[in-house]
Amino acid sequence: MKRNYVSIYLPLIDDNGKRHTKNVCVAFGVKETLLFKKVKKLKSREIKKAIGVFSYQQLIKRSKKENRKPTELIKLMLSEKLISRRPEIKRTVSINPAKVKKWIGVLRKKKIDAEIAGFLEGMVDDEGGEK
Repeated sequence: MKRNYVSIYLPLIDDNGKRHTKNVCVAFGVKETLLFKKVKKLKSREIKKAIGVFSYQQLIKRSKKENRKPTELIKLMLSEKLISRRPEIKRTVSINPAKVKKWIGVLRKKKIDAEIAGFLEGMVDDEGGEK
């Protein structure tokens, strides 16, 4: 299987306060060819700007927070920034008015948060149909 690689150079400050450069090598598989084609044109500083990560410590902290490998996180953020630039998709949600009315009754009976019941009532009309 053919892989392509991109290196990202991130500053790293050790425990003594000495500044080093950490090279993070990101591998792109066959299924990530489109992303690699977009990323290979970028310089290391442009990649850092695109993902909003400017130090190795910042990358490690964020990858731990999101429970991902650092290179996986980099590819995910690059993909979101460089490929997923579609306009927002609006979705239509269908509801079952009878079920909504049933849940309104349950919420009211058990005296559970009136705001939720009010929200659900706003979804259906008095005759039991969708608004």
